[in-house]
Amino acid sequence: MPVAADRYRQIGRTLAGAVSIVATHERGSHAIRGLTVSSFVTLSFEPPLVMFAIQHDADSYPAVVSCRSFGVSLLSASQAGIAARFADKGADKTAGVAFDTGTVLPVPLIADALAQIECATSQIFISGDHAIVVGLVEAARTTEGEPLLYFSRRFGTFTPLSGA
Repeated sequence: MPVAADRYRQIGRTLAGAVSIVATHERGSHAIRGLTVSSFVTLSFEPPLVMFAIQHDADSYPAVVSCRSFGVSLLSASQAGIAARFADKGADKTAGVAFDTGTVLPVPLIADALAQIECATSQIFISGDHAIVVGLVEAARTTEGEPLLYFSRRFGTFTPLSGA
């Protein structure tokens, strides 16, 4: 018998993760759809693949699972407000948010993010109440700065241990 859902959520809160925004255009329009994810990871170096998970009832689910490409913006510590907005179900997520457009793929990217990654959708796997989206990295840029992290339902930053 699997672990109870409330216990599993409690375990999930003990995982610290970098905060990213995954965004795409709604098919047939220029409307931007996106979400905050802390499940974004690199999957493979050859070929360069990334992946993230999206819950079936997410506002942006239809756009994300039907898109041919998407942008990933790894947020800086100063962008917690953007992360909170894109995590809010039903909110007007893009109002007042500055976007860049990819240089190789026409994907929306959060301006001034620590990293901007342009991905072609490679595969989508349905598993449980989520879809796992795999993307082929077509272009990427990084800048210096402090990452935004998520731990125990709060945003924060990274403090290295001394001597480690």
